[in-house]
Amino acid sequence: MAHLDTLNIVAKPNIRPVTAADHKRHKLIIKLQEQLCMIEAELSGKSYNRMKWVTMPNIHGEPERTQRPVRVKQWWMKNRTGNVLFALKYGAKPVNISKDKSAIQVSNTAELPEVIHTLIRAVDAGELDHQLSEIVSERQFIPEKPASKRKTA
Repeated sequence: MAHLDTLNIVAKPNIRPVTAADHKRHKLIIKLQEQLCMIEAELSGKSYNRMKWVTMPNIHGEPERTQRPVRVKQWWMKNRTGNVLFALKYGAKPVNISKDKSAIQVSNTAELPEVIHTLIRAVDAGELDHQLSEIVSERQFIPEKPASKRKTA
């Protein structure tokens, strides 16, 4: 134990989001960071592939963990005049940054990383909490069927 006595041992803090608003912010920031990785890869001439772990049967029928690429859609596009529009989304819904406006216009893709960094800071500060709450409240949840009406295999 002599080696462990030299360490400053503390309790691990809980890093999970505490409130629903924190959870929404955290989810949007992760997606913005993914868009940032995509644009930085595009600007450097590389391709970006997000990978996820899946369990698939191998040729012998035994389960095996492998990585599979995940399709990630980019949130920016060019308009007819050549400007780049970055549309902020939460799930599949566009987030209205100001009244009925959900896109940010820049002159070229090289300016997008700074825009995304600014959006990350704004989301972290809670500037878009009201818009995210509206999107979540618009969702229609389909109630689950009662257990007696479910089909069993």
